[in-house]
Amino acid sequence: MDAAELFEDTMESIRQRGVHAFAEEADLVIDAKKRMNDKIAEGGLPYLVVREQNISRKRADLAILRADGSILVAVEFKFEPAHTGAMASDDVVLWPEVEADIEKIKRYVGEGGVGAAYAILVDADGRWLRRHPDPPAGSEWVDWGNGVSALWTKVSTDAADKTPPAGGAPLPAEITGGGRPLTEWDMSDVPPRAPLNKTLVFPDGDSACLKTQGDLLVETTRWLWAKGHLTYGKLPVPSGPIRYIVNTDPFHSNGGRFAEAKEIEGTPLVVESFTADRKEAVRFTAKLLEHCGVDPSSVLMR
Repeated sequence: MDAAELFEDTMESIRQRGVHAFAEEADLVIDAKKRMNDKIAEGGLPYLVVREQNISRKRADLAILRADGSILVAVEFKFEPAHTGAMASDDVVLWPEVEADIEKIKRYVGEGGVGAAYAILVDADGRWLRRHPDPPAGSEWVDWGNGVSALWTKVSTDAADKTPPAGGAPLPAEITGGGRPLTEWDMSDVPPRAPLNKTLVFPDGDSACLKTQGDLLVETTRWLWAKGHLTYGKLPVPSGPIRYIVNTDPFHSNGGRFAEAKEIEGTPLVVESFTADRKEAVRFTAKLLEHCGVDPSSVLMR
């Protein structure tokens, strides 16, 4: 299965399941990403699906990357939910935004080197179909059933993108532009105070810039708290018998003060961001993720 087929099959499965359970665009994006990742895992496909991918000075809602980092598919979504009651006259989507998405995907293919790009407006109660029955050039309205319509635009280079045969060579450990699992990074030979300049990519597609090794723990803690994985009930987070990674005050269990306490703005959390070396920083970050029920290998560094 090539990347375009993967995406189109995923959208067909969403069409068949129905979209009325979605409240907003983000629900559609997250569901599509999960479905594609499930198909990738089941089929052993050599792809990585990411959110908010930078392409040609824009950020695509979803992208499918190949092992060499090239972007095979880029997608822009818009979602207009079904409107009832007091919300009946309130548009979520603006038509100029739909037209802007179509122009963006043309740039993704023409300037960004993307193999195929899609702009999709899912119109849950057909209001935009009624207002714009004649689609923009190169687009078409598709009946998804149960009153749902989709404005579907595809731009493609028509370049072949064949899936490697089963039993082929393993993928490279590092996927350029996608990242390598945090658990595969060994930075023990790099001085602890040297600039890090990496990007951490979390399982939901959120990312954080890491300037120093201390940022690894700080940004992971920030994300875990924001997503509800880290709660008061899971505090403090231990790094060993008497020391903590995260607490609500800058002290370990033996009363010793954190060597480098970093407060997470907008939260009650304080992080012990000092580690002896980068290998230890990775180990403590993995321990923090596991403590909060998140698989460390699902977090990427690039």
